[in-house]
Amino acid sequence: MKKLILLLLFIPLLLFSQNTNSVYNDLNKLIEKNIDPSQPGIIANIYSETRDLDWSKSFGINDIAKNNPLDKFDQFRIASVTKTFVAATILRLWEEDKINIDDPISKYISKEHYNILIKGNYNPEIIAVRNLLNHSSGLYDHTNHSNFFNKVFENPSYKWTRTEQISACVEWGNPVGITGNQFKYSDTGYVILGGIIENITGLSLDSSMKILLKFEKLNINDTWFEDDRTDRRIHQYFRNGKDAYNIDPSLDYFGGGGLISTAKDLSKFFYLLFNNKVFNNESTLQEMLKKYKYQTPALMDYSLGIWEIELEDMKFFTHSGFWGTQVVYSPNYDISFSVNYSKGWSGPYNAPLIQKVFSLIENQTKP
Repeated sequence: MKKLILLLLFIPLLLFSQNTNSVYNDLNKLIEKNIDPSQPGIIANIYSETRDLDWSKSFGINDIAKNNPLDKFDQFRIASVTKTFVAATILRLWEEDKINIDDPISKYISKEHYNILIKGNYNPEIIAVRNLLNHSSGLYDHTNHSNFFNKVFENPSYKWTRTEQISACVEWGNPVGITGNQFKYSDTGYVILGGIIENITGLSLDSSMKILLKFEKLNINDTWFEDDRTDRRIHQYFRNGKDAYNIDPSLDYFGGGGLISTAKDLSKFFYLLFNNKVFNNESTLQEMLKKYKYQTPALMDYSLGIWEIELEDMKFFTHSGFWGTQVVYSPNYDISFSVNYSKGWSGPYNAPLIQKVFSLIENQTKP
């Protein structure tokens, strides 16, 4: 009986593996069919080692002014998807006993940043590292104030600093609640986490992340904090069509965002994260996925740098980013999927292709 049960569990995987080319063809058709006519382009990847999947595809154009095509291995700004990488880096430091995520942040931040927070009626002796990771710190999000994008539009080449963004949090808004009492998404919290990583390692955030998250060993080769090392970064657009290509990367460089990557790297990283190749201990992933409850129900099921969603009874772990990126991992199918819409997407909170792609996969795995 035990052998029969194992065989029945294995059949869908076997059928899927034998049908890989058919899946790729169907994915091509699906995405071509669902391209929004107002959308310049889409880059997507689906990845699974157990199912022998590694499919990248680009559709549409890169630079509207030049009408040049996107390449499936082009890089793009992933914005807040960076937070998953930052949280994982903090948890790797936790594994190495270099940080206690339940310690107050006062142990790990600079005196300058400590004083800025005190001035804004925040108490770094009470805010824990965990509160920054799960957005329960009560910190105002500096990117939510009109001053932020007004400044970006007025001077796209303006170079921000981490200290300036923490100061903006204090000067532009008030605390959003008592530490630990509520979920309130805050880029500023992750800007502070980026500084904590640098203070502990003595290295740049880019170098710290690459070492601690084992990029070289895992062959994550096209993900880094944006600089002048690439001419492969695509043009990405605001919903009104304005090209954001020449906006200086420092607008979200310090941990709230800042990474550029490829669809393949994103899918692969999420896949390896959930298959215990990034952390040294399986228990660390469980710590990352721990659930939190607040007096006021949270708008997102956010853990530490990642959250859980459900689409048509399918569970996913995910993060999305301002510039039209979303990555999901499906524990049901042991598959990761990433997509970048170069002009973002309209309508649903989650990228529309996610549910459609996994509905296709579900149909393909039926015996």
